[in-house]
Amino acid sequence: MNTHNPAVEDSIERMIARSEITALLHRYANMAVENADFPGMAALFADDGVFVVLDGTAVPASEMESIVGDNESVFLRHHLTTSHIEFTSATTATADSYYIAFTNLKKPDHWGRWLDSVRLEDDGRWVFTSKQPVVEGYDPDGWIGSILYPALRADGVTPLTDLITTPH
Repeated sequence: MNTHNPAVEDSIERMIARSEITALLHRYANMAVENADFPGMAALFADDGVFVVLDGTAVPASEMESIVGDNESVFLRHHLTTSHIEFTSATTATADSYYIAFTNLKKPDHWGRWLDSVRLEDDGRWVFTSKQPVVEGYDPDGWIGSILYPALRADGVTPLTDLITTPH
């Protein structure tokens, strides 16, 4: 009896890929903390991968540290809740994940979604080609509202209140 079923093989490969992409999302969340390992985080990106800041500016992943500069939080934890992964081809996908962030100043500090594009590299690793955080709300007395965004605004970034998608 021949039990070979290509549809089952494709679905198993898709489940494995979904698991690997989910692991990538979790690795990033575990690294996006105080005293972040920015080189380690950049290694999760393709060579041409970008981090898209709230005003739409694409920053090469190797330069993510410049976004935070000397304004890192004393304590920061990102918690992913729901992730929806959509395959756009056999080697590319998008992920839409909800997050909530806690800092030493506020719990919660800020929340929203991570909009990610990922690609399967020739070496078998899934990597980010683009990561775009969307802030849907924040506590104005938290780290993002009282420390990070005032510093970014001083550098010419659009005010946070013009960039969030829902009222805080």
